[in-house]
Formats: sequence, structure tokens, C-alpha cells
Amino acid sequence: MPRFLIPLGIIALGIIIYSLIECLMTPKHQVRAMPKAVWIVLVILLPLVGALLWLFLGRRRGAAGASGPGSGPARPVRPQSPDDDAAFLRQLDMQRKQQSRQAELDRREAELKAREAREARGLKDNGTGEPGGSNTPKPDGGADPS
Repeated sequence: MPRFLIPLGIIALGIIIYSLIECLMTPKHQVRAMPKAVWIVLVILLPLVGALLWLFLGRRRGAAGASGPGSGPARPVRPQSPDDDAAFLRQLDMQRKQQSRQAELDRREAELKAREAREARGLKDNGTGEPGGSNTPKPDGGADPS
């Protein structure tokens, strides 16, 4: 018989600790029969009896308790996966649009830099400050002999 007392004592201590923590963590609107502070005192002063009373009588459990009258504010229904969450999908869409805008801006900037570089090379090749090479027609209609 004594070898069963230690495991039973450990189990009882676990139930007491679990009940005390759950009593402390339970929102006030889910506590039944007595105020929350009274339940905490009861669990501490009557360790096993108070803990068992809390587990069976002091808290609302299951669908009936959670949706019954006076159960407090209802919890919002959360999507099961990110694909079901409209806010998450909107955020992804905004990120995609921003990335495509940034890619378009980068492409246009690179194109502008390339055009400026070509124009700068064209001015350097001519030496006259006019775009174009040495094969540019002269005002008299002839081509440059070189």
C-alpha cells in the first residue's frame, strides 16, 4: 500500500497545480458559480477537493458553455490555413504589386541609363557636340570624305 501513496501524491499535486494555473488563466466571464478569487482561495485551502470542484463545476467547457448566454464575447473564427485568410491574401497581392512596380522602375532606370550612355558616346564620337558619327550629311548635301 505505501508504494501507491507516492504516485497518488504526485498525481494529486499535478491536479492541484493544473487546476490553480487554469483557474488563474481562465477569463472572468467563463467562471461559474463563484467569483474567480473565491475559486483560487478554495483550490489553495482545500487542495484536492477544491481542485476537483474547480475542474468539474467552476469553469465553462465545451461548445454549450462557450456559446451559451452570458458567456462573454465570442471568439472570432480564424481561418485554418493562410489561403483562407482574406487579409493575408490582400497583403500578398499588395506585395506582388509593389514588387512588380519596383521591377518596372528598375527596368526603366536601366533603360534610361543605357540611352544616356549611348547619347554620351555619340557626342564624344562626333566631337562637334551634335549627336551622330562622322557619316552625318553636311548641309551642302555631300557626305564627309573620311
